[in-house]
Amino acid sequence: MHPELRYFLQQLLNGLSVGSTYALMAVGYTMVYSCLRLINFVHGDIYVFGTFVALTVWKLGLPVPAAILAGCIAGAVIGMGVERIAYRPLRHSHRIMSIISGLGAAMVLRTTSQLVWGPQTLPFFELGVRRAIDLSGLRIMSQQLQVVGTAVICMVVFTLLLSRTKLGKATQCVMQDIELSRMVGIPVNKIIPMVYALGGLLAVVGGILFSSYYDALNIGMGLLGTIKAWAAAALGGMGSLYGAFLGGIILGVGETLAGAYLHQGFRSAFGYLVIILILLWRPHGLFGKQRVEKV
Repeated sequence: MHPELRYFLQQLLNGLSVGSTYALMAVGYTMVYSCLRLINFVHGDIYVFGTFVALTVWKLGLPVPAAILAGCIAGAVIGMGVERIAYRPLRHSHRIMSIISGLGAAMVLRTTSQLVWGPQTLPFFELGVRRAIDLSGLRIMSQQLQVVGTAVICMVVFTLLLSRTKLGKATQCVMQDIELSRMVGIPVNKIIPMVYALGGLLAVVGGILFSSYYDALNIGMGLLGTIKAWAAAALGGMGSLYGAFLGGIILGVGETLAGAYLHQGFRSAFGYLVIILILLWRPHGLFGKQRVEKV
């Protein structure tokens, strides 16, 4: 294999791995956004808190699957709690009030994480034994296959859940129109917390994959996670689950290729430049549709 082609494929694989973690965070983010049309500033801090919980459970001596399960449950419960405490009482208020409330909830979670686990970066556990597969000079790491495979499996299971179950179909209705869903008898106040729970769960899965891939976890990743999730969801089209997933992949690949061929300092900037160019071409994202307000 030609060295230049091998280098490109290696960086492409790295980008797919990083992009897969962004994709899961973005899918959870766009679900929450679809319900209330609000920028959810708590999303990243939920994923960091849940990932810290997973790390703590693992340090107690429990196996990795139990730690992952504990982190996901924590993310789901916190997501439901944020919806009930920070968002539901202000659902019919001016949108800016809900945004401020969400910022407050994010600061509470971030401060709590710092008090419990500290501001330092902690090493994270591995999801499995690290192995390298050599394919004509292309080095494929086992954790890269784990990250990409887990993201794809989660997306497939999540899609089946939404399309094949009664709860999933009700969730899709609420994501499209809350008031109409209420009129046809869907228990909106039960479905929306479930959406927040699923969003938090997917965010924690993405956070665990991200921290395991880089072997690092700190509270600063919360704000970074919110920004990445929002950017990927906007790129794919707000409200589109498949668009959010693809947006995360594009963002991860774009950042990685920019860091490899330009400079590491351009890594984040180039990813957002790609987003700006695509949004100039398609203002509603790759798969987004213009929302028509009925009066």
